[in-house]
Amino acid sequence: MSLTYRVNKFLDSLKYDFEIDKLDDKEYFKEVYFKISKNLSIMENFKEEMEFYGFPNPFYPLKGLKGSEPFFRNRAQLKKLTYERNSYALSAHRIALEHLKESIMLKNDKKYTGREALKYINKDLKFCRNEEGVYRLEILRFLPLSGDYMVKLSQFTKEERKNYRKILSIIDKEKGGVSSVSFYVRYKTGVKKKNIPLKEYKEFIEDKMSIKSSKLHRKKGGLIKDRHIRKILAISYAPIGIETFVFDLAMFYLKKGKYERERYSGIFPTLSSEIPHEKLGKYGEIIELKERMEEELQKLGRFEKSLTIGGIAYYKVTGNMEETLRYFNMSEKKLKRKLEEFETIGLLSTKSLKPRTQKFLKYLKR
Repeated sequence: MSLTYRVNKFLDSLKYDFEIDKLDDKEYFKEVYFKISKNLSIMENFKEEMEFYGFPNPFYPLKGLKGSEPFFRNRAQLKKLTYERNSYALSAHRIALEHLKESIMLKNDKKYTGREALKYINKDLKFCRNEEGVYRLEILRFLPLSGDYMVKLSQFTKEERKNYRKILSIIDKEKGGVSSVSFYVRYKTGVKKKNIPLKEYKEFIEDKMSIKSSKLHRKKGGLIKDRHIRKILAISYAPIGIETFVFDLAMFYLKKGKYERERYSGIFPTLSSEIPHEKLGKYGEIIELKERMEEELQKLGRFEKSLTIGGIAYYKVTGNMEETLRYFNMSEKKLKRKLEEFETIGLLSTKSLKPRTQKFLKYLKR
């Protein structure tokens, strides 16, 4: 039995019938989650095996081949299509698992969410939805989990096709700009390589006199790096709407801190660390305010939960109390207290904190 046949047979067998409302039940959640996780592992093994046998580039051995070329080209094409189908199915399973992870919370004296909650999923803890997470469980129905993304696209309505193209325009690959420069500098101990971010380029070259050579590094374009993930995200959100996609993306930036986003890109696998303010519409201003407040808090050496900072920023820009409390799982009392606290120390000012204010806050921390 050929590898091509085995992969396609397995993908054809993937049948899911999600009952979204039942995902509140711990046992049903575990059944769904571990089934998807098991199938993901099988596909990852298939991917490794196909890469070993050259499936990603099956036409390379055919260079200069004559005679039975059509037969071998058809086989190579089938290998390529099988590898691609497995890659799309694998990406869809990754996204499904991330939505499921984000959706749960376990409680006793402490709260456990996301990846941490999965460690204790078999413990006798209260199982409930994570009101602080960024997820959308209804998306499970729209994911091409068997890798049949072309079938999904062919079934789209005119409006869904329009949404698909718009979402791709937000996350698709763009021409990358220069991100850093490598210098080979001659020191007394010899020539050494040094990577410098572009913004520090001018200052660096003015300070060094013995640059031997340099090389520009271009950053990869696109908000989502992986092309399979990009297409799967666009397909799965197209039936729900572009506004929902932009909202979920904005909430991810508002609820998750920079460190957390860099370590776990959550429901947006391979997400760039650079925030596309101009693509997020009305949410761009809110995210900019959140970033400013995070920078000021960092200068003060003060920790504040990212969810709280995001909620303050959302309310300050929109003025919508009801939405802020609902989206960021905050009480009105806490929101007002934090607003007063942030205003007192100057965090909600358009200007940086005055040196005098910084000195006073450092005095209070002693």
